[in-house]
Amino acid sequence: MLTSVTGATGTPTTSTPTTSTPTTGTPTDAVGSAGADASATRRSTRRTARRAAVAVVAAAAALALFVGTGPAAADTVRVAPGDTLTSIAARYHTTVAALAAANGIADPNRIVIGKVLQIPGSPAPGMALAGVSVPAGSGAGGSTTVVVRSGDTLTSIAARYHTTVAALVKANTIANPNVVMIGTRLQVPGGLAPLPSGSAPADAVTASLLAHPDRLALRSAFVSAAAASALPPNLLEAMCWWESGWQNAATSSTGAMGVCQLEPSTIGYVRTKLLHNAALDPRVGADNIAMAAAYLHNLVGRSNGDVPVALAGYYQGLPQVQKSGMMPSTQAYVKGILGYAAIFPSTG
Repeated sequence: MLTSVTGATGTPTTSTPTTSTPTTGTPTDAVGSAGADASATRRSTRRTARRAAVAVVAAAAALALFVGTGPAAADTVRVAPGDTLTSIAARYHTTVAALAAANGIADPNRIVIGKVLQIPGSPAPGMALAGVSVPAGSGAGGSTTVVVRSGDTLTSIAARYHTTVAALVKANTIANPNVVMIGTRLQVPGGLAPLPSGSAPADAVTASLLAHPDRLALRSAFVSAAAASALPPNLLEAMCWWESGWQNAATSSTGAMGVCQLEPSTIGYVRTKLLHNAALDPRVGADNIAMAAAYLHNLVGRSNGDVPVALAGYYQGLPQVQKSGMMPSTQAYVKGILGYAAIFPSTG
């Protein structure tokens, strides 16, 4: 009997049960994937000169970051025409192996259109990606306690923790916002972790962000996008800092756009194959960051959790990295990003 099925990485087909398509490697379900990888290869050449002008920060010898979202409640999804286990795993931030195990799928290359699948929970706290991890429970939300130091003002504290003077006044019932006592413990409502400090590169990042409030305002978007794509927020922040310095208006000679320098083919791939949202606008900072996070998550999965290789794929193109290794400029790119990841707050 002919059965309507869709291959794990192929387009929907009507075939006999012996027909299958590969599940791993470069996704064949995404016309844009090969294009995205190819464009990454092309852009790696033109980036070399630009990278030479960027200071390469020594990578941390042991970058200790643990994946930070707790287990999510199981969800369900009905397989639609065009769906594959690869695309479903990317959409729900899980893996093909986890989907297969949760649904008793013997052959992940074959799923039946209309079948209802259970979506397993997110990775448990403490599960590490190869090369990078983040502490359990990281992310936005809640409050932070800060002790007022000599020279602090509510304005400087608000800027440091990405909140407002009014919010600090309300959370701490401060009668006169112009007077804060040294040693006072203040609650920072919903604040992000403080900006980096303590080294020349870290201080340079902080000074640049404080000088450009529009870039500083993107920190919450990085935390949200990282959580949605099960990435360490500081890794995403560091990659996009290396790419553009968080400049939303940046455009390269090859058409790479925005904060995370997304190539047109990558934009199309992420819109249609990963996030399934054609309305995402790479000229909007939060959308650009969300698309970059989804694509990096995809590369991490295709790299079997090897974050340095995934970063190299973002720059050079994953198939070329896997075939020929990292170019010298790619090695500098990866080393620089991991160095900045050690600077940015691991909790976002």
